[in-house]
Amino acid sequence: MSRPSDESRSVSGAFGAAGRLLRDRPAVVLPAYLLALGLTTAARVPVVVALAVALGSLAATGRLEPVVRAVVELQEAAREAEGTGGGGAGGADADPESAVTALGDAAANAATPTVVAAVAVGVVAAVVVGLVGRGVANAVTFGTVWAALDGRAPLVDGVRTTGRWRTFLALTLVRVAVTLVAVVLPLFVGLNFLATPAVVAGDAATGVAAVLATVALVAAGVLLVVLVSFLLAFAESAAVVDDHGALDAIRASLGFVRRHPAYAVGFALVAAGAFVAAAVAVAVVGAAGAGSLGGIVLPLVVVPLLDAAATALYAGVDRSAVAGSAAATDAERPSATGRLRRGLALGWAESVGFVRGHPLAVVASLGLLAAGIVAGYATTAPYGLAAAGPTDVAGVFGTVAVGPFVTIAANNWLVSAGLAYGGVAFGLPAVSGLLFNGVLVGGLAGVFDRTTFLALVAPHGVLELPVIAVAGGLGLHLGGVGWRAVRGRADAETVAAELERAAWVLVGIGILLVVAAAIEAFLTPRIAAAMLGG
Repeated sequence: MSRPSDESRSVSGAFGAAGRLLRDRPAVVLPAYLLALGLTTAARVPVVVALAVALGSLAATGRLEPVVRAVVELQEAAREAEGTGGGGAGGADADPESAVTALGDAAANAATPTVVAAVAVGVVAAVVVGLVGRGVANAVTFGTVWAALDGRAPLVDGVRTTGRWRTFLALTLVRVAVTLVAVVLPLFVGLNFLATPAVVAGDAATGVAAVLATVALVAAGVLLVVLVSFLLAFAESAAVVDDHGALDAIRASLGFVRRHPAYAVGFALVAAGAFVAAAVAVAVVGAAGAGSLGGIVLPLVVVPLLDAAATALYAGVDRSAVAGSAAATDAERPSATGRLRRGLALGWAESVGFVRGHPLAVVASLGLLAAGIVAGYATTAPYGLAAAGPTDVAGVFGTVAVGPFVTIAANNWLVSAGLAYGGVAFGLPAVSGLLFNGVLVGGLAGVFDRTTFLALVAPHGVLELPVIAVAGGLGLHLGGVGWRAVRGRADAETVAAELERAAWVLVGIGILLVVAAAIEAFLTPRIAAAMLGG
């Protein structure tokens, strides 16, 4: 596509191009952002490994049982404090204050050098992996949106752009460094100064002055971070549009802001407004109990829109250019309802086809999930605890459970998306995620009354857990694709096709997770109440 003149460039045209792109070609753009979402789960792998080491150490030394017992006793004490009676694991005379004290003592006893070292190493490794993942994610997303705006194969070019992940990592590190120096450092210094004996034991005026100085420095740092973000708003776009390295991309972004200040300010205002509007919307649905919906809207709607708009504005692409490259005109395009119906049908067909075509991956995923459940149960069951469930089982989600229904469906779909697309990192995030979720389920089964646990989990769990295992199997499959790509045995076209297909499989998985969430929100409490008499 030829670059237009500056006279044809406009903020409204850029956002129009971005909006049209996401409306007309979501199936070839959103898989890149699903991959970016999945790559964030790769940063959790070191943390999961660190937790496994820490829990194994605690279990081997007998320090885990007091922590688990204290948590259960605190729950039972809270029930009794509400006047519900209880029995349960806490005993008839459980006291919330003593339970909190016991939990604090158990936690302090659990902070062994091995646990602290494992967690510290895990956190540091998670930061490193997260930064690298962010570099890869930005490479594939910006490469995809620019190719889509430019009339080329979006995902294919996005996959090829991952080879330049170091450029995008460098741009990320610049922003992180500015934040650390401008905000984190003065905050750390200020808090440490306030904690010194001289200030603690000194007069109030010294303390007030230190607080004011810290607040002023942090506020100035925040303003600097905002300014740097504004000046570098087009750096990633410059990297893909002009094939720049990190330093040249920074120079290009600064140059664009200098040459077109009105466009840059206009974009910044619209971007800020989009984030504010999204935050308000998330707060509103959060008040209704569906805040997790923001975890889907922000990374899969707001961020792609702003990335595409920034790239379109920098490159000078407007709505008409995107319209000219579209496969169908507005008159030929199906209605929104028709497109939704067709998308759901295709997603269902692809999910069924994946299970039939890759049974070994699905079985392996089920095996990992089951192994985690067994390990979790084997760890906590010998403690002999039998925690009771909620007091008002039938009303656990309130009178109108629409909000919890949406939250459960959104959470489970995000978990599935992370397992699937995170699996591109050689399958490791999928393996760790399946084991972690399994251990969590098994560990809870070991500390709850068996009848109570089955009543609260089985009605929806018989559908939810196998569906999540299918997502894990998809992650293991994509892990094989990623491994072959790194070894040069899978080209960009093959990887792009697998990523696009995975998005459709997630649509089918989403259908089943919505059904499971409806069962959990609307039916499970009533079934459990009938079984438990609560």
